[in-house]
This record gives sequence, C-alpha cells and structure tokens, in this order.
Amino acid sequence: MKAIISILLVGILGFLGCSDSDDTTRTVDQAIPVAPFGITDTMTPTYEWTPVPGATRYQLLVEDIGETVTIEEWYTTEEVESAPEDGLCSVTPDITVWGNTWKVLACAGEECGLWSDELQFSYIVQGPPTPRFIDNGDDTVTDNNTNLIWSKNANLCGWKVFWDAKSYCERLTLAGNSHWRLPSISELKSLTDPPGHPFTNVQSRRYWSSSKYGSEDAWSVYPPTGVVFLSYIGYHNYVWPVRSGN
Repeated sequence: MKAIISILLVGILGFLGCSDSDDTTRTVDQAIPVAPFGITDTMTPTYEWTPVPGATRYQLLVEDIGETVTIEEWYTTEEVESAPEDGLCSVTPDITVWGNTWKVLACAGEECGLWSDELQFSYIVQGPPTPRFIDNGDDTVTDNNTNLIWSKNANLCGWKVFWDAKSYCERLTLAGNSHWRLPSISELKSLTDPPGHPFTNVQSRRYWSSSKYGSEDAWSVYPPTGVVFLSYIGYHNYVWPVRSGN
C-alpha cells in the first residue's frame, strides 16, 4: 500500500510547467519554439516556447543571417514562468534584432537536453506594404508572412482524434496538391486572430498541431486568442491542413 501511495504522489508532483524540480537525474526533454515565426512587427520580439517538466533554466540563442550570435542568454524558470493564459514560457530581451533563426535549450540542474528545432523570423521595414493573405481562388490561402498555404475552409472535416487528424491531412488532395499536413504549434499559432483574413468556418474551439508531447499528448491551439493546451491524443479537436508554399 505504501508503494502505491508513493507512486501516486510522484505522478501528481510530475506536473507540466516552467517551475523548478528537485529531480535532476531524469532525461531532459526538448522545448518546442513557438514565436517569433515568419515576419514580425517588432525588432525586440517576445520569444515563446513550450515548457519542459523539471527544467530549472533555459538558454536562448538567436543568430542573424550571417550566423552571428546576437542573443545568448540564460534564464531561470522564474524569469520565463509560463502565464496561465497561454501556457508557454516567454521572455522579451531588450536587444534589437533583425531576425533570422532562434532556438532554446532546456536544462535541469547540470543536465541539459537537446537543442530545440530552429525557427526563422525577420523584421522588414523597406518597400511598400503587401497584403498578408492572398486568396488563391482554389479554396486555399497563402500567408505571405510565413510562406505557408492553408485550406481556406478551416473546418474541412469536423472533430477528429489526433492520429485521424494527422492521417486526414496527409491523405488530403486540395487544389490539385497532395502535400498537405497537420501544422506545427508555431505554424498554427501564427494565425492567432489575424485581421482581415479570408478564411471561412474558423471554429472557436481547439485545433490540433502536429507537435506531440510524449506518447499520449499533443499540443493544440485555440485560434481566437492563441492559447496553447496539451490535449490527450484520444480527445477530439478541429483540423486545419497546411502545406509549404514552395
């Protein structure tokens, strides 16, 4: 009985968050970068990423187009504590950058995981303004900020569990193209309440991203506000197919 109670307590204490943990012997997971992504409207953006259980500190690395390091800073979990309204770790360094790539490293004590994947972003000030969204006239929409192409209809197939959502996107043929997929968390969050968008049937419910967490959960996004959730893969969320512009 004591052993069972101990196991239950460990499970309860092993919650998700940016908070410190005394467990420094476990393998440290990778964070997932979320924003900035694509074209930004500021040269001092807020960097957001998914929290890693047990992490005690994070390193942010930002490089310019020549791979010169412009930001290389360590932050404690208290400094990047996730806000309840969006569920992400975030920091806004007072350092001006034009952009290019950034990534983050999570560490628990002296043990660090792998670097996250890189996200690209840029700040463009020259030239005449161009529309962010182009309705391609074939039930697809191009986002010039990210060079992604989305289905114009944001509810092509209703609710699906994670694996069915992923399979649906990969089997989809739309506008004569079959290279559709489930969007990553950063791609999906880039569509948070964009002004003047041409999309139809955008639902005020969660949408699946392709960004998994462990074997039983995946990240989902609530488009009207950009709030990020962990959803059990057997839960039903909406599906918004995307593909690369080139």
